Amino acid sequence: MLAQCAADFHGRTERYRRFLEVFKKYKPDIVILAGDMGKVDEKFFDEIDVKIYAVHGNMDGTLDEIKERVEFIDGRIVEFEGIKFMGVGNIYPEVKDEKIDVIVSHIPPYRIKDRTFIRTHIGSKWLRSMVEEKKPSYVICGHVHEDAGHEIYGNTHIINCSVGKRGVATLINFDNENIEMIGYL
Repeated sequence: MLAQCAADFHGRTERYRRFLEVFKKYKPDIVILAGDMGKVDEKFFDEIDVKIYAVHGNMDGTLDEIKERVEFIDGRIVEFEGIKFMGVGNIYPEVKDEKIDVIVSHIPPYRIKDRTFIRTHIGSKWLRSMVEEKKPSYVICGHVHEDAGHEIYGNTHIINCSVGKRGVATLINFDNENIEMIGYL
């Protein structure tokens, strides 16, 4: 299954336009948005004909205008095509003993893809402990524009897919663990 991800559009039409170009080229099975979408023309989502999961970022309001096309998973665990997603946005989920495959969070885990331009770490300690406890295959996040990229922590792929400084989209193939960050160089 191919996922197309991004975070930190901050309402910029050009960022959405380029993201849509990648969508049309690669035809992913699902779109995942990790917050800070900002004001967006809901017509953008009319061209996306697959499931869209999202979490709210620290700069997002209610985003009521897109709730008909986007499923917000803040504080919830959902399943799509056999993969369990946990959403961490403006609500932290209550996690029981179930297996989580993918955590979608606006904020990255503490000390992993969370370094600011002044070299401080601003990630979530709660999320870091959740990664250590649940050992998901992936964490998809954003927030820290200057630390976009991915790394492996234990067996978990931590992917900061922020398009706030550069970048267009991130493609994740859950079947073969291939991660491609488009437009980040």
